[in-house]
This record gives sequence, structure tokens and C-alpha cells, in this order.
Amino acid sequence: MFQVDDIKLEYHPSSGITPEVHAFNDFKRCPPTSSAPPHKRPWAPFKSRLEFEIAELALEACLNNDQTDRLITLCNRCASQSEKFTFKNHKDIRERWEAVSHRTTGFTHDVISVPYDDSIRQFELYYRDLWEWAADLLRDPRLFPHMVFDAQRFSKFDGKTFVRFIDEPFTAETFWNVQSQLPPGGKPLAFVLYADKTRLSSFGTARGYPVVARLANLPANIRNGQGVGSGYVVGWLPIVKEDRDQAGKPSWVNFKNAVWHESFSKILSSLALKSHTGQWFDCPDNVPRWFFPIILILSADYEEQCIMSLIRGIKCLWPCPVCLVPHNELLNTLKCYPPRTATQSQEVVKAARAEATAEEKEEKLKEYGLRDIMNAFAAMMHTDVHDALSWDRLHFNGGLYRDHLWAELQKIVVGLGRAKVAQMDKNYEAFPRWRNLKHLAHVMSISFADGSVYEDISKMVVYAAHAILTEDDSPLGYLLLRCIRHFLEVDAYAALEVHTTETISAGRHAVQAFSTYLQVADESDKNWNFPKLHMSVHIFDNIEAKGATRNYNTKPNERMHGSLKDSYLLRTNFRDVAPQILHINHWQVVAESIRRHISDLDEYESGGSEDSGDLEDLGDVDDLVSPDANAPHVRLGSRQAAQTFELIEDAHKEDAAFTNFRVKLNNFLTDFLQVIQLPLPGGKRVQFKASDKITECRFLKVNYESLVDWRLHTDYLRCSPKFFNAARFDCVFIQTEAKVIFGRLLFLFECIVGDITLSLALIHPFDAPTGVRLRKDKHLNIYRVRARPRAQAEFFSVRSIIRGALLVLDGSTDYLVVDTVDSDMFIRVKELHLAAGHPIRI
Repeated sequence: MFQVDDIKLEYHPSSGITPEVHAFNDFKRCPPTSSAPPHKRPWAPFKSRLEFEIAELALEACLNNDQTDRLITLCNRCASQSEKFTFKNHKDIRERWEAVSHRTTGFTHDVISVPYDDSIRQFELYYRDLWEWAADLLRDPRLFPHMVFDAQRFSKFDGKTFVRFIDEPFTAETFWNVQSQLPPGGKPLAFVLYADKTRLSSFGTARGYPVVARLANLPANIRNGQGVGSGYVVGWLPIVKEDRDQAGKPSWVNFKNAVWHESFSKILSSLALKSHTGQWFDCPDNVPRWFFPIILILSADYEEQCIMSLIRGIKCLWPCPVCLVPHNELLNTLKCYPPRTATQSQEVVKAARAEATAEEKEEKLKEYGLRDIMNAFAAMMHTDVHDALSWDRLHFNGGLYRDHLWAELQKIVVGLGRAKVAQMDKNYEAFPRWRNLKHLAHVMSISFADGSVYEDISKMVVYAAHAILTEDDSPLGYLLLRCIRHFLEVDAYAALEVHTTETISAGRHAVQAFSTYLQVADESDKNWNFPKLHMSVHIFDNIEAKGATRNYNTKPNERMHGSLKDSYLLRTNFRDVAPQILHINHWQVVAESIRRHISDLDEYESGGSEDSGDLEDLGDVDDLVSPDANAPHVRLGSRQAAQTFELIEDAHKEDAAFTNFRVKLNNFLTDFLQVIQLPLPGGKRVQFKASDKITECRFLKVNYESLVDWRLHTDYLRCSPKFFNAARFDCVFIQTEAKVIFGRLLFLFECIVGDITLSLALIHPFDAPTGVRLRKDKHLNIYRVRARPRAQAEFFSVRSIIRGALLVLDGSTDYLVVDTVDSDMFIRVKELHLAAGHPIRI
């Protein structure tokens, strides 16, 4: 019989692998890595490890030639004699990098020619051979064990049936469907491609156009991470300079699109034929495989998606690159429109070219919002450009939220007067600190920031604005705040790392509720009928087709722009910068490869575990595991000098929570030891004396199993009167005998009872009755808790702490639970709403 949480794994039928069922705690997705000894001189052709590390440092720090020469001079003056150091100047380092550059596929320089107005215009293009780049990854013995070439379907037993879940691209539908179309034995080799312009200089006068590739056969923690196996710059597209005489002409816009697709055809050229015939490859496990390259995912913002799909953009009759929704129906999410397909688009262009006149051809193309250009992706078999285009969460926050929802809210708050603006800023500044959440000041004055800043602004906005935009004082602002709460619900579901049938259904409902409420609540002159809002309709179709949204979020790709900008500013002469930037980029890729091999050698020689290393303990993060009973669920840190009970009670004599601290602890421990079936010292009640000592701790590390992806995650919590010059006492979820409650850490400590050391916490419980639920709380889906009198603080074993929690004070004793900080918090608070009988109003 199956047990609750058992994991079933089904492989694509063409794989010939039978389905498997694993106990949850035994299930591992990462196969064992190779035990072959590493290369003993991975730094070659550098003459020593020292020379490589000096060259690596100069590369990382973007030192120019003169600075590198000075560094080498200093090294020669103080170098030990144990290793050779033969560098004399920067030229020597450059020669070493050039000598080792062949280890990974380098860039090819080409010139493309595109006609315009009876002339041929030429553009320079730089790109890596995509097949050779992928082959580099396939040959890597450290990466290869993590690659998946057969489509998989996972499900988890809930006690009645197996419930399917989706996370990686190879667990979703498109990968499965593509493999079904391949000849027997064929394996999809799935590419994720990204392209977008970026400003290289502060004022935007210098721009670059990088193309980034990732391999979807690798799991997300490698693919979206850093270093070997992550994102690689594989192209640098030409940017057509604007011509004032031509700007705005349809022919000029078509020309710029033609340049893009002619360039991308070159980038895809090494894959195009192989996508039809397949390509045999001898893999590191000595098994030859027949790979068929596909472009599974195109990661881009809306503007770039219009170029990729060759639609006419925001002003055309059908402005969505994915479906045929009319331009005046973009806000309507209740009606499904037919999807665009690459076959249909090609047939429309072919039919338009057959028309007798230019006017008739143009009208035919306008009917579908297309351009008279052959799409570069048409050369790829088993690739549909419209299906590959994917919803982008970064620009959902950075575009829809920043440019529309947040901008409208700022206008409304400003209209309420300076006092309300100041209060909004103060509310953000007073927000409790939380790991990976930016602490923002003067938020109402922020006019430009990257998407991650606005993502953090959105996470806090309901809790910062609910007392300002009230239903009585600002009806329109209150309605907008309710809309933003719906937006946050959509974003929270979209951000889940693992999806089930239930979460996908809930997410679709959230999208419909958000757009419907925008229509109902739209009392301003704001026009919400625009494509970036409509694109949310496709979120959960994309998840079913290509896995969780992190698989196609542009955030990891845009993060790579920083290194390119640094190379431009610090390593180029600001003329003809593309080859200079890409030269440095290639050296960086080579350096990452060498560094990984050096780390492998260090680990091998030190006798360390072969599963860990430079890939961030991939075997652990790939596993679906519940907390190990032998591993600490919680760990205390930042220990202070031991103090007597007398000194502790005296230091906190003004704090009601510490009244009779020692007596209450004696009573708690006497009961607690009996509950956990440990003997009382001497068979008698615990009786600490005033002169006995305990050790205060000011840091708590909590490992918890996420309700979203069932992996171990960690909270780092503080309980300190002075942490970076400010008091910080974090809040937590606590498991009591009856239910889950919230509370604030007041004092963490270790005490010895007999020969047992116990880790305990004095916590201020927030489980007092809150009375009738407020109308505002219902409208904004707020989970409110109330603190007991501080004198009723209680002792708990730290093992009762489930995880950390972020709570915001509302009044004198009420707190609002912030459910937007991460996906696990969102699901936990949703469960608390349901347990409390709160209707979820989305």
C-alpha cells in the first residue's frame, strides 16, 4: 500500500523506463556524481596555481593593464619560493588566457547584410556556436549527472490519490509532447534563450544587445545559479542606429526587425539542421544519445517578445504575441482566445506575399498584426515561437506594478497631502527587518529603480498603506489598494517553485479576480486595457507547459548585465566595445571552469565528500526531503557570557515578561521534562537557585520544510537588544499542543538540567482573541493576531518553533502577518485563514 507523501515518477514511454514509487524521505532527484580523480594540474597552461589565481583576481577586479602590471610587481617582490611566479606584466597574463581560451566555445565574428531602400546595409554580429556550447556542457562530468533527457511526470500521494506536481521544464507538458513527436530514441536538447538591450553607460549613450542561453535539461538551481552550467552570453546583436529621416516609417521598423531575425538566424544556424535530423553524441556515461535541439523557452519582456514573434506591438489589432485577443479586450480574462501558432503566422505571411498589390498585402498582414518578415525560429523543428514565449514575473512587478499600480497609488497618496506622504514613508521605514527584503526609506520619492526594488515595495504596500487609504478617507485609494492585494495574490501563486493541480486552479482564479476587480473598481480615468496586464492570462498555461515561472523569469538574465557593464566601464577604450567586452566575458567563462576544477582537486586531496563542491551541494538541494531527525531543526548562536538568574532578572526588572523569571522557568521545566519523558534531577522538581547560571543566545537558525517545494529552507532569526545598533526581536510560528500560534522572541538561552543541556526561548505569545473580523481585513485578506499582556510571556522549547514570521504592528497590541515575503509564508497563512473560517476573497 502507498503511504502519504510517497512520490511517483513516470518517464516518457519512449524512454523504456518503468514508473517508480519512492518513500518521500528516500526520494532523490540527483544521481551520484563521478568518482574519477580530477586533473592534477587544472590551472594549466598557467605555470602554477598561484599564477592562475593572480590572473583570476585581476580579471574579477577588472584591473586595467597598468594596474595589473603593478599587482604583478608587488607579487614578485613578496612571492614565496614554493611556487613559480613568472609573470612580468599584463601581456604575460593575456597570453595565458589566450592559450587556455580553447577550453570552451568562443565567439565567432560575422557580418550580416540586410537590404533597405535599394541599398544593402551591413552589421557586425558576434555569437557562439550554440551546438558546440551545449556540447561543452554535455561533456562536463560534473554537470552531466544532473541532466535530464527524458520527460518526467511527478505526483505525490495525498492519502487517496497521486496528485501531479510540476516544477522543472522536463516535468511539464511541452517537453513531454516534443519527445512524443521525435523518432524512437530521440531526446530533446532544450534551450532557454534571452535577448534584450542594456545600457552600458550611465546615461544610456552606449548600449549592448546580449543574447543569453541556458540549458533546460539542467535543474533550476544550476541553470539559474552562477558559474558552470548557468547562463552564458552566446550572442551580441547589432543595434540599428536611428535615422531621423526614416524614424517612424513602417518600412524602417520592418527593417530593424529584419536585422534582428537575420542575426538570430546566424545564432541558430548550428541547431537548425540538427533539429530536423537529430545529432548523435557520445555522453560521459559512454551511452550515445540522439539529441534533437529545440528552443523550449524564450525569456523576454513584452517589447522583445513582439520582435521575436514579429507582431506589430501595442497599437496593432492583435497586440498579444501569444494569442489572438482583440486590442480592446485585453482586460477581459474571462474569455479565452485562440492561440497564435508559428504555422498560422507563416501561412499568413505567405498569403500576404501572394497578394497583387502592396496595399492588399499590408491589409492582410494587419488582420493578424504581423510583419512581412520570415521568422528566424521557423528554421527550428519542434519549436513554435509563440509557444516558446513566456510570461515574465520580473516585468510583471517592474512594469505592471511600478508603472501603473504603484504610480496610481503614489498619485492618490500625494493628493491626500504632505502629512499622508510623510506617514507612508515612515510606515516603510518602520517595517521590521527581514532577510532578503530591502529596508526602504523615502519610498514615495523613488522614481527609478530596478524591478527587484519594486518587487519589495509591492510586498509591503498593503501593510504600509492600509491605515492611510481607508474606505472613508480615500474611497478610490481603498479600491486601488484592494486591486493591489489581488495583484499580490496573482504574483504569489505565480512565484511558487512547485505547482499542483490545486495551486494552478487557485492561480487562474486569482488572475480572473484581479482583472475583474480592476474593471469594477475603475473609477479613475486610468486605462487598464494594455498588453502587460493581459499577459497574466497566460501565466498558468505557461506553468503547465514549461514549469514554474522561475524557469523563464528574466531576472537571472538581467543580473548578468552588471558584469557586462563593468567590463565596458573598466576594461574597454569605449570604441568598438563589443569584441572587447566579449573577450573579457570569454576569459571569465574559462576562469570559472578552471576554478571549478581547482575546487574539485582541493576537495579530492582533502578527502572531502565527492557530492559537494563548487556546485553548491547540488545533490542536497535537488532532493525532496523532510528534515533529518538526526540533523538539528534549530541551532542557537551568538552566545553571551553565562549569567546568574539574579543578574538577568535585575537587568530586566522593568520588563513584565521577566517577572519571576526563575520561578516560572522552574515550573515550566518540571512539566516539560515529564512531557518529553526525561527524568527529573534527583526525581524532584526543578529548583534553580538565584546564583545558578544560564547562557543567553542572540541568534537562532531554523531549518524548516517548505510547504511549497518540500525542501529544507532556513530562517536566520535575531533576539538581540543591539543588532547593528538597534534592538531586533524577531517573530516566529510556534507549534503548541492545540494549534499554530505566533509570538515574538524575547530571550533565547541554554540551561543545564542534570546532565542535559536544553535550548529554550521566552516568547511573547500573540494568540489573544481578536474579536469580530474587521471589514478591512476581509477586503485585504489580512491575517490579524493580538498580543497577550506582556506579563503572560511563556517558555517554549526552541524545537517548538516552526520558522520565522514577519509581523507588523497595527495599534498597540494588534499585529498583521505579512504573507508576501516568500511562497512558503503565503501558503502557511492561507492555511491559517482557512482554519479560522475566513473566506478567501479573491
